[in-house]
Amino acid sequence: METSIFQVLQSSPIPLQGTQCVTFGDEILICGSLKNNSCYSYHTIKNEYKYICSYPENMKLNGHCVMKLVNKNDNEINLLSFGGQGVFEQKVTLTMKYVSVWSNDKKKKKGLE
Repeated sequence: METSIFQVLQSSPIPLQGTQCVTFGDEILICGSLKNNSCYSYHTIKNEYKYICSYPENMKLNGHCVMKLVNKNDNEINLLSFGGQGVFEQKVTLTMKYVSVWSNDKKKKKGLE
């Protein structure tokens, strides 16, 4: 009997062509894609996705790049996003301070909310 080394996980809510991802704790942050400006968090333990936000509608994510900046606070990260790398596309640089979209789940379990 053949066993697979792969495990089937929850499908992504957006196409992943040309996407940029960074890790944060148990999360993989999906920062837009070639044809979709939405950003999601994938929780690696819960096998679930949550919507974070969207890039501005007029921003094209053709060749965009997302980097995680060093941060002393373990509860948040800063992301730097460079986008619009096409010849006739507007060049945009954005920053985002990210606090886990899953942190409300932790508070609810502890009865803090």
